[in-house]
Amino acid sequence: MTSSNETERSAPAQGSDTISPVTFTPMTPGDLRRRRRIRFTSLVIGVLLAACLGLAWFIFTAKSLSISTDPETARVSISSGLHLKLGGEYLIRPGSYRLKIEAPGYYPLATQQVVTDQQNQNYAYQLRRLPGHLKVVTTPAVAAEVWLDNELRGKANQQISNLPYAKYALRVSAERYLPYQDTIEIEGMDRVQTLKVKLTPAWAEVSVASTPPAADVYVDDQLMGQTPLQLEIMQGAHNLRVSRSRYKAWQDDIKVSANQPMSIDGIVLEPADAAVKLETRPAEAGVTIDGQYSGLTPLEASITPDREVELRFFKEGYRTSTRRITVNSGDEKQLMVDLEAELTSISFNARPSDAELIIDGRQRGLVGQTLELSTRPHRIEIRREGYVAYHATITPRTGVEQNIQVKLKTLQQAKLESIKPFIKTATGQIMKLFHPGRFTMGASRREAGRRANETLRNVELTRPFYLAVKETSNAEFRLFMNGYSSGEVKGESLNGDKQPVVKVSWEQAARFCNWLSKKDSLAPFYLEQDGKITGFDRRSTGYRLPTEAEWAWAARVEANQQALKFPWGSDFPPTGKSGNYADVSAAHLVGRILPHYLDGYAATAPVGSYPPNSKGLYDMGGNVAEWINDFYDISVSFSHKVEQDPMGPYQGDNHVIRGSSWAQGTITELRYSYRDYGNDGRDDLGFRI
Repeated sequence: MTSSNETERSAPAQGSDTISPVTFTPMTPGDLRRRRRIRFTSLVIGVLLAACLGLAWFIFTAKSLSISTDPETARVSISSGLHLKLGGEYLIRPGSYRLKIEAPGYYPLATQQVVTDQQNQNYAYQLRRLPGHLKVVTTPAVAAEVWLDNELRGKANQQISNLPYAKYALRVSAERYLPYQDTIEIEGMDRVQTLKVKLTPAWAEVSVASTPPAADVYVDDQLMGQTPLQLEIMQGAHNLRVSRSRYKAWQDDIKVSANQPMSIDGIVLEPADAAVKLETRPAEAGVTIDGQYSGLTPLEASITPDREVELRFFKEGYRTSTRRITVNSGDEKQLMVDLEAELTSISFNARPSDAELIIDGRQRGLVGQTLELSTRPHRIEIRREGYVAYHATITPRTGVEQNIQVKLKTLQQAKLESIKPFIKTATGQIMKLFHPGRFTMGASRREAGRRANETLRNVELTRPFYLAVKETSNAEFRLFMNGYSSGEVKGESLNGDKQPVVKVSWEQAARFCNWLSKKDSLAPFYLEQDGKITGFDRRSTGYRLPTEAEWAWAARVEANQQALKFPWGSDFPPTGKSGNYADVSAAHLVGRILPHYLDGYAATAPVGSYPPNSKGLYDMGGNVAEWINDFYDISVSFSHKVEQDPMGPYQGDNHVIRGSSWAQGTITELRYSYRDYGNDGRDDLGFRI
């Protein structure tokens, strides 16, 4: 530094261009360091100032962004762009950003998020759970199926994987166990859930004991072992039968409840009857055992053991023969009896006189002779070329002279006298002409399901008759009784026009016949007084209800003279759609049904819905039972006498009902020989004319 004097001295004169030298002093290292510190500090201050300005600009222009997640623990990452996270919020400038949200047990979420100019922005994201896994462990450990929402998803005691997070209706089913049902929530998140299920047996322990022991035990006809026996029987209704050789079988229907033990230990088996096969020459002789009618030979009879019994054999045309026998329990014997014929004389005459005589299928020469015949029914035929053959059944009587006089009709005469095979009533009902014959009504005592009122009877129908091919319908009956309603049963209508009329009394059915007779200009069959049926006129050819014999012949007798046991044949139960019986669809209407049988209708079906029988008649079995003309009684016959054109008792309290219905399903009711009775209407009872 220079002094002031030196300055003054060096100052040039005013107006002079002279340059004066200045004194130079070199910079020391300390001075250099001080200068560098000043420059660095200025730079830092500049940078900080710039950063503050930039941050201020970012804060001024950024927007507040709030992102909430389910689950709350999810990790959120923003892949691009300047942003600041302050607590649970982000400061971020408007623009488009790539978000990724992740959490254990959830599917990751990647999305594009657009930040707008709005100041405060809130966005919520919910992650979808990963599927879960389920393992159902059963006690006991049996093979079982696991159903979720009625869909089979796997087996018990095995892991069922990849089940979406949700609530499910769970069902675990195993053979011989009651189904287990519950609601389960699958948590998902790739977790394995274990559910322990205790299965309840669908059976019960049943103990069976008998006196004597070692008897075979059958459940629903399946041999299970011998008494005393401990069984596991599934819940439900079952038939239990206990049998042993030389003893009568014991059986009963039992109802088993799941997991409720039963004890059946009061079974006492009675000694079995002896089986004796009874035969006669000729066959078809009546048999009584100690005065009780048992049937026709050949016959397998059950005889009480260890005492003497009396057997009587009788047949029209033969002398009665008696035998006394004693048998042991369980014996099987055979007895043959030769019957002695009882003969009487019969004279045969005819015009023309050169007609041929045939008796019981054997040619016996020309008419105009007297023959010795046994006092039993004989089939006779008198024939000649160009004439209509004469057929009849005669029964010679001891001490009674008989003379058969026959005038044969020419073919032309017969043609003129022929009648229509079908007729149509005023109501439109179709009736078919039948020429019946001889047959046997009722059922053998050994027939399964037989009742005491089904006595065997030999019947001969000599008069042709017309029978309606279908049961009377609601529409047809309403022509007689306007507005009539057959009603309904538990919501099932019985009142359709084509359905059979039901709930009619016997008297209403008889009055319908009289009304129809007047419509068709026929003499009424039933006698009426003050609107009540008081009797009937046997000579009338007006409409009526069929006799029991006519109905039985039309329903049962085939062309080969064999009698049907059931409408569909000889085996039980029915198959296919054989008719309208108590099938599974009628379970809510009736008590006893045919398992596994489905005929298409819960109650009545339109008449004629099922195939007709061999005579072209519909619903002779099934649909509705039918009113019969006869008064009801229990016929007991100890002879082989043939009843001709029987019309039942002259009086009685009830009328016969024949045929099964839609409400019946037992072996007893479905047989053609089943007989019922009553006077009042039922929802399964109608009629045919």
